[in-house]
Amino acid sequence: MTTPADRRSIIVGIDGSPTAVGAARWAGAIANRQHATLVLLSVVPASDYHLTAYSRAEVNLLPELRAVAKQKIEQACAAVRDEQPELEIRKIVEDGKPARELIAHSTDARMVVVAAKSRDRLATLLLGSTALTVAKKAACPVTVWRGRLDRPQPDARPVLVGVDGSPGGSAAVGEAFELASALGVEVTALHAWNDPDLLQWTPVPDTWSALAQQEEQLLSERLAGWCEKYPDVTVTKVVEKATPAQALLEHAEKAQLVVTGSRGQNRLTGLLLGSTSQNLLHHASSPVVICRER
Repeated sequence: MTTPADRRSIIVGIDGSPTAVGAARWAGAIANRQHATLVLLSVVPASDYHLTAYSRAEVNLLPELRAVAKQKIEQACAAVRDEQPELEIRKIVEDGKPARELIAHSTDARMVVVAAKSRDRLATLLLGSTALTVAKKAACPVTVWRGRLDRPQPDARPVLVGVDGSPGGSAAVGEAFELASALGVEVTALHAWNDPDLLQWTPVPDTWSALAQQEEQLLSERLAGWCEKYPDVTVTKVVEKATPAQALLEHAEKAQLVVTGSRGQNRLTGLLLGSTSQNLLHHASSPVVICRER
């Protein structure tokens, strides 16, 4: 199923790292299936960014930095072209700050993809500041890509989505169905209900058994419209008594990507990520898609 959103661009931040090339190859496969344009964006540090007054006085590094950025974009483009020869690709080199420019381009984008800095699941503090900032502030879904460099393309595993009652959670469900439909895979819809924060979205009954039944009904209600819109997508429903982060990380081992809401509810809190999103970004071994209500 093709929607107007599918025809917009998917933007990938290119910094010359192998993980950024892996992210570009993954995004290229997604863009090809969603009939979107792939935009490879490399940002050259502006003169006030990571350059001291002394170094600026000694030499103007910008021309050399721009040339290196163009070379890195060409390398990433060639890697994508090898696998998606018909894909429309745009290449952009801009001066500025990486996070700021990616956020600026997110306004009219289908998705922004940034690479996590570390492939070591224990090195949680190495999630790049650019990736974290973009995930917090972008106007469209953001994928923080962490995966195998030898196999970055989508595969046959399901798309895992965390389902709650929040507006951001609803956006995540829609994104998960859209991606699963494009990839021809199933959706695993997970609702974890042993979390006080989630209980604010629904009245709490008197007994645990009644609560469990209520949470199963809530999951079915949250999925009903999307199952009708995407009849080609098979859905596996999972309801667990656990914290969302714990449950999603456990099920993420069998999924090719995880989709979750940001839990941002307005222009102020939308700049923050909930604890579940933060946990996934730092610990998940697969790409994580962060969604907020537009």
